[in-house]
Amino acid sequence: MGDSSCMGCKKFEETIYWSHFQTVQFFQVLSGLRYDHHLAIPKKFSENLRGKLAGTVRLKGPSGSVWEVGLASDGESLYLKRGWKKFVQEHSLQKNDVLVFKYNGNLQFDVFMFDQLSLCEKEASYFIKQCAHNELTGADKTKKTTPRARTIHLESTSNESSQEDDDERKVVKRPRKDGMSPKENHQSSGKLKKKSVDRSGPSSNASPLRWESNRRAVTEEEKDKAIQAAFSAASDDSLTVVMKECHVYKGFYMSIPVEWSRKHLPQKNFDVCLRMKEKTWMAKAYFRKATSGHGVSGSGWKYFALENSLELDDVCLFNLVSESSSLCVFDVCIFRVIDDVSPRKGMGAYSKGKPGRPCKNDLWKAD
Repeated sequence: MGDSSCMGCKKFEETIYWSHFQTVQFFQVLSGLRYDHHLAIPKKFSENLRGKLAGTVRLKGPSGSVWEVGLASDGESLYLKRGWKKFVQEHSLQKNDVLVFKYNGNLQFDVFMFDQLSLCEKEASYFIKQCAHNELTGADKTKKTTPRARTIHLESTSNESSQEDDDERKVVKRPRKDGMSPKENHQSSGKLKKKSVDRSGPSSNASPLRWESNRRAVTEEEKDKAIQAAFSAASDDSLTVVMKECHVYKGFYMSIPVEWSRKHLPQKNFDVCLRMKEKTWMAKAYFRKATSGHGVSGSGWKYFALENSLELDDVCLFNLVSESSSLCVFDVCIFRVIDDVSPRKGMGAYSKGKPGRPCKNDLWKAD
């Protein structure tokens, strides 16, 4: 009798919860090699909300921004799929992180993110900065304005203009060798320009503002193979980054997960040397006080990406071989989705610029 009564109470409680509660929740651990490709919704959750979840749902992060993600079904299973990868990348989520989904009705979830090691909320999730170059393509116009994240910007120590937008260029002010202030330089146009343009056309030191890939279409299997190869070669302290469009085609901005940057990188301005195949690229890293990690941008990273023909979904493995308060030296290994390298096509106007200065030879003795 006791067992039967308890079972009846349990059934009643479940009915009340799923039928009358205004919000219901589930959590999921990001597991498997393709955790950024799709996420399974628990079977019990999808069964109880059957008929209410279909098409596209809205995921609202702690920052207040909203991402639209498409639902896909595979038999009885329901997945977050289209748009999920972007949600993962823009929150710098990593394998084994824990996510809590709170369903508010009307196809909208509030999502809370917890670090895999500390089991505490990921602080960076409250300060998400959308890719600074999305406005160039008109993408993500429906997203809310979010607080800007802390970033370290990697720029050439040469005298060129940065490829970042003007707002990002306010991070560090550097004197111009021509003696002209930025305000005086742009006064004739009546507004700030994003980058200087060589109107005479391409020259030996000119570079297109964006690039277009000539590579054939790649498969999901090829993408997974590159990721698996990089993970196999990585150590516990390695940094593995899958290339996005704004890393290698336009803008040339690469974010670094906050957990890794806090553990390994100086919390100040410092020089960075990227080494690969006995070649080096020297750049400057700038630090901003906030709570959202580091980023790599500017001509130092740009010319590394261009000269090594980096493409979308290629994987870069960074090993920090020497670190001081003023200099970090990285050995870099590239795992390509497709081994054959196809020359890229420059698009748009050209901007003047020079590659980052080479590292000193003695840096090869750092390891």
